[in-house]
Amino acid sequence: MVKTKTVIGDVVVQLVEAPKAEFILSLDQASKLDQVIDRVLSSEDHAFEADLGMEKSAMMMAELLGVAPTFAEWEAYRSAWIRKYMARKPNANEESTERAWQRLAKRMEKEVGLTKPAKLSKDSKRVADKREAEKKELMSLVDSELEHKLAAYKADDDFAKATKIKAEIKRRADEANKDELDLAKQMRGDIVKRIKLVTDTRLLAKILDSLPELPSEEAEI
Repeated sequence: MVKTKTVIGDVVVQLVEAPKAEFILSLDQASKLDQVIDRVLSSEDHAFEADLGMEKSAMMMAELLGVAPTFAEWEAYRSAWIRKYMARKPNANEESTERAWQRLAKRMEKEVGLTKPAKLSKDSKRVADKREAEKKELMSLVDSELEHKLAAYKADDDFAKATKIKAEIKRRADEANKDELDLAKQMRGDIVKRIKLVTDTRLLAKILDSLPELPSEEAEI
């Protein structure tokens, strides 16, 4: 860029000469450049719509699979999805269809944290089936039977079985008090939010005095 000074009367004016372009687009080239930009803008709009569609698809698929699907459930949905996808898209092959499923699976992981469950080995499956049978057996017992079994296991020092009975008793208590516990959880959250806004130390002291003492480290929780 070239700068020159010109004196007009008593005023010095600095003139700046624009650089000479080494290449100038023709009208046809400029028109084609406009077409390129239009295509880019259009593809960006479509990309946003496609991403939104993938997000909704992933959320729907995750809802179908549930919070904790088994390996068998995952594979059953996957196989059905692949068959239906290939039927709806004639030019798709197994490789491209598998890539499409993997994209959907990754989006499910991103949106809700759902991942493919591990396949259980024969030993793992046998242990899982045994635990499930024990769980169903305990759930079938009435409260008095649970208390009787708990007392018997404690008398025999069978702490492992006693622990399972305690867990079932706790599960029933939590289930019976679920609405109350949910309300208490919500109220605690509201209280915490409000307390964070309080700067009056006298008010905070009154609130602190009205709350129960924290259990000591030695106390059994």
